[in-house]
Amino acid sequence: MNMNMNKKELPGKNIEDVQKLNQVTVLQCIRQNEQICRRQVADMVGLTPGTVTNIVRDLIASGYVVETGYLSGKKGRRAVGLAINRRGFHVLGVRLSRSSIVCRVFNPKAEVILAKTAVIEDFEDAERVLRSMLDLMEEVVEESGVRSSLQAIGVITPGPINFKEGKITHLHGNVHWRDVPIRSLIQDHFGIPTILEHDANAAALAEVLFGEAREASSVLYIAVGRGIGAGLVLDGEVYRGYMGTAGQIGHLSVNLSGPPCECGGTGCLTNYASSRAFLKQMRQELGSDVSLEDLVTLAREGHPVVLEGVKQAAIYTGAAAAGAVNLVNPAVVVFGDEMTEFGSLWFDTAKETLLSRLAPEIRANTKVRLSTFGQEAFLLGTGAIALEYVWQNPIVTPNAVS
Repeated sequence: MNMNMNKKELPGKNIEDVQKLNQVTVLQCIRQNEQICRRQVADMVGLTPGTVTNIVRDLIASGYVVETGYLSGKKGRRAVGLAINRRGFHVLGVRLSRSSIVCRVFNPKAEVILAKTAVIEDFEDAERVLRSMLDLMEEVVEESGVRSSLQAIGVITPGPINFKEGKITHLHGNVHWRDVPIRSLIQDHFGIPTILEHDANAAALAEVLFGEAREASSVLYIAVGRGIGAGLVLDGEVYRGYMGTAGQIGHLSVNLSGPPCECGGTGCLTNYASSRAFLKQMRQELGSDVSLEDLVTLAREGHPVVLEGVKQAAIYTGAAAAGAVNLVNPAVVVFGDEMTEFGSLWFDTAKETLLSRLAPEIRANTKVRLSTFGQEAFLLGTGAIALEYVWQNPIVTPNAVS
């Protein structure tokens, strides 16, 4: 018997590790407060005032923090306020979806400096799409003038994704996208740390940081678009699973006797409730020239065939979501992406189906919300994952002189 099999690794920490941890801790404290002074930071993070003063000096010299003037204190004392420097650095966010490439430059406050979009045809030839993506990224970086201050690039795509190797392993419905090394392609081109994330995970993080699920302990975000995926955030951290493929809710079977799916299963949710499946069904009934936007309009006008299709798609989604809730027990479930454009009929049906399939005590303690941002959640997510990387890995010059 291997007596060491259950032992945990106990890595030591050298002085550089401790220094970086303290820098990150102080930076996070300042980030979470609109204005705060050095003494308040010291009290909140448990470091000595002298240590905080030294760290703040380095953060100011490195561009992450600025002084904001005097704050009123107890007994008339005044202290110098601190805040995140809006101009200290920039990150680039990229969303690669089945219909478009969107690039945005963000400042440290997740404010958009510049954005551009390129339309593509449902993941056409991989080489052509990736070339277009790099060209658009170059264009945005050049026009915004942030090349020298760019510290991270956040890229989100549909999955599944091999996070260890930074590859899109495959895309549902497209046999030509297999093991695409997107992270190394971008990182080698720009020489900037590149973070690859599943689009639903990024949207979930955006909801946690900025939206309906702010400060919730656990959040399940379900993206119901041309594919269906789920993002799970636990205690502020994205959960990816053992191989990085957690969240493939679109491949939960909702009909064991249904058609085979390329994933190996049968009757998968994506083939019944995605916007792609819904559009295919409606075109069979209403004509091949109808678009998703047309169907949204017809639903608002009360078209009976469209309304019934929307309702059935929402029922399938809610049923699958109930299974996910029973498995991971999130505090908040957020629905987003294209099918939510059908408004209250889709959302209310999905929500009611979900809640009706939960035990009373779980139902009473599970909040179900519509995305605060709609499609914007994905785009905010691109910035969020890049910014989170920077906050955890600031480039700080020790003992810098301001």
